[in-house]
Amino acid sequence: MNAKTIVGREFLLPFAKPGRENIGVELEFPLVNMDRGPVDVAVARGLLEECMQKHGFWAEEFDQEGNAAFLLNPDGDCLSFDNSYNNFEFSMEKGKDLNELARRFYALYEKVQTYLLPRRHTLCGMGTNPFQPIIRPAAVSFPVYQLIHTFLEPYRGGAYHNWPEFPAYLSSVQTHLDVSEDLLPRALTLFAAMDFVRALLFSNSPAFFGLSGFEETVCFRDYLWENSGFKRLANNVGKVEGTFREPEDVVQMILSRSMFYRQRAGQLQLIEPVSVQQYFDGEDSTEEDMKTYLSFQNVEVTRRGTLEVRSDCAQPVADAFCPPAFHLGVLSALEEAEELLYGFLRRNLPEDLLCSPSRNRILRDEVIYHYRLPAPEEEIRRLLRSFVELANRSLTKRGKKEEKLIEPLFERAQRITCPAKERMELLEAGVPLEKLIAESAKAKK
Repeated sequence: MNAKTIVGREFLLPFAKPGRENIGVELEFPLVNMDRGPVDVAVARGLLEECMQKHGFWAEEFDQEGNAAFLLNPDGDCLSFDNSYNNFEFSMEKGKDLNELARRFYALYEKVQTYLLPRRHTLCGMGTNPFQPIIRPAAVSFPVYQLIHTFLEPYRGGAYHNWPEFPAYLSSVQTHLDVSEDLLPRALTLFAAMDFVRALLFSNSPAFFGLSGFEETVCFRDYLWENSGFKRLANNVGKVEGTFREPEDVVQMILSRSMFYRQRAGQLQLIEPVSVQQYFDGEDSTEEDMKTYLSFQNVEVTRRGTLEVRSDCAQPVADAFCPPAFHLGVLSALEEAEELLYGFLRRNLPEDLLCSPSRNRILRDEVIYHYRLPAPEEEIRRLLRSFVELANRSLTKRGKKEEKLIEPLFERAQRITCPAKERMELLEAGVPLEKLIAESAKAKK
């Protein structure tokens, strides 16, 4: 069995299909109990039942206790609890018009909140659960979630943080961009290098309150992913580095990552982590095992033929589609975006950092842990404004009025701020956390 052939067939062939111009969006939000207690699992499960009984959804998959786990509707949209009953997800069926996805999302969101609010629960637009210290993990008994828990649980303390159940407390927005095979290497390189730009605009994950040493952190999600048991794996979490010049480079990247579980006799089983290359060059593997490859890097190449940008925190609900719209605009003006970003880097970074194999990590970490800017403030303001204006022009040119979805980014760019920074300032000024939760949950400003 040839590992390179398997990876190429699984990951590159979908990008070679013509006529793909879709965008897909997955939106996660913390579910919180406004009485500052753990989520009532009966309320969470009741929400799924409500969606089936009144809103045209049906159960596509069930958990191991027979409860509905993944719901679908005729539009192809999926509702679920991702990993935990603390984290609710809207997986919107892909389409060519981001406004249509947003319209369907906000209609569903209103139905969900109509059920939750009378029961003293709410979704909120935050990337880390604001009540983490006082809630329970409330894991969903779904096989892959249980397997991930089993993998992570032994890694606590020492070189690892103390929250192996951390997926229960994190929420993100993941954008899936259809990219052609010939543009894939360039798009992957650009979006990986833009990691610090996204951190400046979209960070919304302060550290769990009261946690010493992270007072300035605006994207604690990165820390939790990268200092968990997943750090045992080879490049399956964290920032993507390097320059990709041809599709073969993408294949080599995936071959260097790790396999850590597989399916045998209908059951998922953990294995000692081993590189994808070694695993599929071995005798005890099947091509089907590629379907159990799982990676969580900030930018991913998926087997669905999409470039997935997954390092963005969940946004305030009214701004939920800012990251997907921004990314779509950037991709639609790829060459201009490359000139803008690489010109900035060449002008403002010292040579050793510009050429560092860890450049993307260094730049993003400076932003997310300390909100330190990699250039003078006015240069950063100019960069952010230029990117937002570029995305705005590109979206306007598409003629679908998608540019309205990035309107909040003009102010963020001008002020060099992000939702996390704004929330931390308001908490410091004495605004109650409950008020901030309620504001973040509003669908319209």
